[in-house]
Amino acid sequence: MLVVDAHVHIYPCFDLPEYFSAAFSNCLQVARNVGYDRSHIPVLLLTEGRRQRVYQDIQAEIKKGNTRIGNEETGGYRVFATEEDGSLRIEKEDGRFLFLVAGRQIVTSEQLEVLALSTVSEIPDGLPLEKTVAVVEKNRAIPVIPWGFRKWSGRRRHVLTEFLASRREGGFFLGDNGGRPTLLRFPDFGREVPGLSLKVLPGSDALPLPSELKKVGSFGFTLQEEFTLGRPGEALKRILLKRGVEPTPFGSHENLYRFAWNQMNLRIWKHRI
Repeated sequence: MLVVDAHVHIYPCFDLPEYFSAAFSNCLQVARNVGYDRSHIPVLLLTEGRRQRVYQDIQAEIKKGNTRIGNEETGGYRVFATEEDGSLRIEKEDGRFLFLVAGRQIVTSEQLEVLALSTVSEIPDGLPLEKTVAVVEKNRAIPVIPWGFRKWSGRRRHVLTEFLASRREGGFFLGDNGGRPTLLRFPDFGREVPGLSLKVLPGSDALPLPSELKKVGSFGFTLQEEFTLGRPGEALKRILLKRGVEPTPFGSHENLYRFAWNQMNLRIWKHRI
């Protein structure tokens, strides 16, 4: 069983060993809840903005021969390249492992976000939504248009609805995240676009706050499919684009108090950095 967080961020305020410890712990709890604690594979789909280079930095360390994240006293983790350029294998001392898959987060000219999952390609910000999705697809990545606070309202909602009406199905996904407060329902675009048939890929989408570090792996989806360990990014793309595959979501949305607290602290933290 695959335990997938489809919207992962690694910010400078996150301690990497602690971050991966939270990922292993959260994914294990998800697997235990459905009886797969001994036979599950965590997959973290990284979504880095244009100024973020965590994935490339880890790759550079591997090329230097430094494969350890953390130190021997605290256990730490070993990181290994896979058979593809777009994924890394993070391994614990006891042999358990997870996959970190490269990806990008792009901002369109309409100020909507688009995720390009499973790619190391550079995709520019500032293009229209339709063009951005086309470029993501051209680079053989998985396009996801994720929910964001106030990003699917007003003029941007109209742009998104028009785009969905022009495509209706196939090739791309909508995204939900654990930061969405329970009181704000996920939009039902089927009312505005009859016949719309799109899958939703959930992910944690942590905010750049130290307190958000432990969210990784707590919100996402599971799949039970054949999986190629040597090329996990390619395998996941093949699975998700296959007809009839339905991701099973897991995780809880934010309560209103926590959501408001995060929004307030996000503004304070931005001033600090």
